[in-house]
Amino acid sequence: MSVRLARAGDLTRIAAIEMSAGERFRGTHMDWAADAEPTPIDELEPALARRELWVADDGGELAGFLLAFPLDDALFIREVSVALAYQGKGHGRALIAAAAAHARAEGWAALTLTTDRLIDWNRPLYEHLGFRLLDDAEMTLELFGRLDHERRLFPPSAQRCAMRLSL
Repeated sequence: MSVRLARAGDLTRIAAIEMSAGERFRGTHMDWAADAEPTPIDELEPALARRELWVADDGGELAGFLLAFPLDDALFIREVSVALAYQGKGHGRALIAAAAAHARAEGWAALTLTTDRLIDWNRPLYEHLGFRLLDDAEMTLELFGRLDHERRLFPPSAQRCAMRLSL
């Protein structure tokens, strides 16, 4: 397995990863996420151009991806998804490590993300990787705005929180 920057030819394959990863939410309070529309290509293309879209390549198959963009003093992870067949094998960790290396090289102070507070494979994994949960008072206006938008956009069952990994 290797992590690399995405290429234009990868963009059409990312939706399948996202849809597969979404299946893991079935039967949870985030069941709605399994039926969510994948990220449109026109949202992936700017990240590709900025070199802030990575894929995990497992023997020629795309196993996962990470999409990021600058937000405040940090590189914000908009999404990290790993196809069901590849989950639990370190692909997500490798994608986050690649984003962290990029963020350090670009001079960002941190990685930030939003996630579900209750799903047992989200927040605990990020905490294991060194992210810490932020309370509302610790967030910048832009990060709080992003979180607030998600809290209004997602169903009431969503328990969104923000996390930060200082670099």
